[in-house]
Amino acid sequence: MCGILVHFSGAVSAAETFLEFPEDAKPAEVQKSCDGASQEFLRLVPYIMARGPNYASYRREAGVGLSWFSSVLSLRQPLTPQSMAVGDRYILQFNGELFNQDIQANDTQYIAELLASQPVKSVSRKMYGEFAYAIFDRQDGLLYFGRDNVGKRSLCYRLDDGELYVSSVSGKSHGFLNCDAGVIYIFDIQKQTLHMEERICALPFSVSAHCESANLERDLEALYGLLQRSIRQSLESIQPLHSANARHASVLFSGGVDCSVVAALICEQWSAHKDSVLELLNVAFENPRTGKMPQDAPDRKLAIESAAHLRKLYPKMEIRLVEVDVPYDEYVEVRPSVVDLIYPKQTEMDLSIAIAFYFAARGSGFLDCNGRRERYNRRGLVLFSGLGADELYGGYHKFANKSTAELVEELTRQINNIHDRNLNRDDKVLACHGVEARYPFLDEEVIKASVALPISYKNDKMILRKLAREKLHLFDISDVPKRAIQFGARSAKMTKDANKNGTDVIAQ
Repeated sequence: MCGILVHFSGAVSAAETFLEFPEDAKPAEVQKSCDGASQEFLRLVPYIMARGPNYASYRREAGVGLSWFSSVLSLRQPLTPQSMAVGDRYILQFNGELFNQDIQANDTQYIAELLASQPVKSVSRKMYGEFAYAIFDRQDGLLYFGRDNVGKRSLCYRLDDGELYVSSVSGKSHGFLNCDAGVIYIFDIQKQTLHMEERICALPFSVSAHCESANLERDLEALYGLLQRSIRQSLESIQPLHSANARHASVLFSGGVDCSVVAALICEQWSAHKDSVLELLNVAFENPRTGKMPQDAPDRKLAIESAAHLRKLYPKMEIRLVEVDVPYDEYVEVRPSVVDLIYPKQTEMDLSIAIAFYFAARGSGFLDCNGRRERYNRRGLVLFSGLGADELYGGYHKFANKSTAELVEELTRQINNIHDRNLNRDDKVLACHGVEARYPFLDEEVIKASVALPISYKNDKMILRKLAREKLHLFDISDVPKRAIQFGARSAKMTKDANKNGTDVIAQ
């Protein structure tokens, strides 16, 4: 995970500046070093630094009125400093992971190589993976920025009277808008105009309306193979800067079918390595309204059962169930920070989901060691998520009584809107702990194959439950009903006077 911040003010600097900051740099010290930066730019610096703890830099370009701040979480060797000057023409910032087959080493360097021979729009359309980017073309005076076609990395912008900010996260600052997935934003620094007509892919994802298939088993095998590939490419690209984090992967784990499928697929590919560790991050809250403690939460009980099942299936894999308990007073303390991070999202449902992910990603919890609880802090820097399964395979309860036509329309809307509904919010709260999320179900090849499957497979995730049962032997887990994280972890409606609807605006 990396952090992107670009500012165009039109205030021309006479000299070029490039400052680099080490891992242990403090935000306050870094802010003091950013000469000529605006107050808004300086306010955003700590957010960006939190996302990339291994390296940071500040750059000002002479004669153009542009400033950059970049941070790097190095997950692919060698560590590649950003922002990167690409020849005499481009300044590149990149956040995410690319899985193009022709990548030889680091994906940021791969983009730089492409830019040496191809225009920016062509490069953005060739990139395959989970990413956000900002690329300044000195020759044409154009700043390109955007997100991948699904929107798996957050990016937002604010344009006000010709002044532009582009940032991975904004905090609660008026005027910032989340970038839409797949749009190639182009800002002309001379005309001070922003164009949003270009896209990575011309057509949105379209869910098939056909109901029957000649061969369910063939479709199941194909989906299984694509998910294996999606997991494999993510695991192979985990090359952290520090050896203490190597061969550790984490899963945001409720114990349900989506995350258990992801966990089992990881175990399939990593269990042969003796030094591999899978951390199952399970979060649960003390809830004063119900009088229940974390150990009483439905997701905690289910996670314990599902983790035991996975250990039996993969006895050679070290599987650690990390029980992240959240006392109510800690929830109250952290709540304002989470509300700030998820802006412009501001509903009670957004908060109850985001705060669960915030604590899960922080990963400070306990292991059960033969009946004795011991403190444990997450070591994995890549967090796998089951997000996308409900949208692709019809997992939400509200889909149950829809006609075929209604279900097709709703699933099409869900997968094409997931960038705004979920991903921007989730990325902001996960990445603030210096980790990176990966979404196996949202690999583009998985999405394309899944939307083409018969709609009859998408009644309560029939196809995925069958895969869990027949391919991964998750027999009991495959039948677990859908439960939203805010209810499974009990992060919603925390007090007796908080009888709010999920769509209500957060009370300050």
